[in-house]
Amino acid sequence: MRATQSRWVSGHASRVLMAVVVGVLCIVADAAPLRAETAPPAAEDRVLTPKDTTLPDSVLDDRLRFLKERLDDSRTHGQIWYWSWMTIDSVSMVWLGVLAGVDDKTDNQVNNAVNAGMSAIGIADLLLRPLEARHGAGPIEGCPMKRAKKNRQAACRRKLLHGNAERADERTSFATHAGNVGLNAVAGLIIGLVGRPSDAIITFASGTAGGVINILSAPWRPARDWKDYQAMVHDSGKQQPGGVDLGIAPMVGGAHLVFRVSW
Repeated sequence: MRATQSRWVSGHASRVLMAVVVGVLCIVADAAPLRAETAPPAAEDRVLTPKDTTLPDSVLDDRLRFLKERLDDSRTHGQIWYWSWMTIDSVSMVWLGVLAGVDDKTDNQVNNAVNAGMSAIGIADLLLRPLEARHGAGPIEGCPMKRAKKNRQAACRRKLLHGNAERADERTSFATHAGNVGLNAVAGLIIGLVGRPSDAIITFASGTAGGVINILSAPWRPARDWKDYQAMVHDSGKQQPGGVDLGIAPMVGGAHLVFRVSW
């Protein structure tokens, strides 16, 4: 009778764990594209204007150089952060999953299975929301550097830096830290209901602490780099010499004649 009850508890715990893991993964998967669709476009990511396309070559080159340097500055940090956490979560998921499968004590099975599920959620987050800062300026380095292409490359680099800055801002986001606490609270609750209360407390405390380290150790420089870039653009805009500009500027789907008077 005791063996039957133990198997029922173990099976029930496994079903509850699977439901929680699948539910969280679905939420993460749905939230990633939703966040991208609803986020308002940054001023620097909009369609190019005549003012953008008639910038002096020296100003455009300075911006391209600045963006490339700042994007590459976060590459090493991003690579270390991304692959370190991918390794930690992968090893933890496999190791704890094996322990959950071979242990004959229900309390240990539940504790190891829940923590393996938490590691799986960490892997899913890394895959569904990859850290783009780890690539630096690599994705756009091979673009031709003709005048028309320079404008597009500058727009691509601005978009990359702005996206990296938004990701860096998540380090201090209340929603991000609240989600970390909430997810670990759910894990601790499952263990507390089915397993040992002491394991539940340890899982909640260690999981929350690990989540805080994960969040705060992510690359933070892009947020400052984006502000520096905006300041540079503002300053260079004020220093533009006056005069009359006439030319043909490339735009989406063709080109147009530009006539601009500045003072």
